[in-house]
Amino acid sequence: MFVMVMKKSLILLGLALFAFGVALGFYASQRNCLVAFIAEGRMNLWTAMEIVGGLLALAGILIVLVGLVKKT
Repeated sequence: MFVMVMKKSLILLGLALFAFGVALGFYASQRNCLVAFIAEGRMNLWTAMEIVGGLLALAGILIVLVGLVKKT
């Protein structure tokens, strides 16, 4: 029983982290800062937030996959 609750909580944590990372990445990308970073090498707060949002979304996907694959 505890294992099922733990699996569900892992999946929910991963989905929440993914949603937050996607929202943060999309909000920061409205400023076209990643394009400026690639084209001109300029880095500011919003570029860092966009990168962090992408990493959070990736971590969320990995946590969901671990929760789905984890054996009982």
